[in-house]
Amino acid sequence: MANLIYLSLTGQKQGNISAGCCSLDSIGNKAQIAHLDQIMVYELSHAITRQQNANHNPVIITKPIDKSSPLLGKDISENEILTCDFDVHQTNRFWINELYYKIKLTKARLVDIHLMLPHSVHNNKGLPQEKMSLVYETITWEHITAGTSAYSLWTDRVY
Repeated sequence: MANLIYLSLTGQKQGNISAGCCSLDSIGNKAQIAHLDQIMVYELSHAITRQQNANHNPVIITKPIDKSSPLLGKDISENEILTCDFDVHQTNRFWINELYYKIKLTKARLVDIHLMLPHSVHNNKGLPQEKMSLVYETITWEHITAGTSAYSLWTDRVY
């Protein structure tokens, strides 16, 4: 079973961008009342590579079109500084969803938004989605249940 991921998104100018994003009005029958003020994330990918220096790559997420979608268009147009808090939930041994992992991006900026509306004939079960790429100044990882954490800066580093 895939992990459930939710994003709390705050803009320096617009404030709480994720407010109401998991509501019935925002995403219809996929509404998640327990996560009302978060953005549902279908997929998250990120890579840091290294040859001589650490090389950070954008965090890429896929999400449904929701209440935040128009605001994200404004964000990328105005190069707004964002704080992104990703909460990753897993099913524990008692079959209860628990928050077990967090990723935080500070001083993040949108560098790409890709709207994906599925072909109505060839993919009639597909859902409208957005794929977003975020660059950041700092990334923090925290494994809550195991009690470990670390961070990294998106700067040139030689060790």
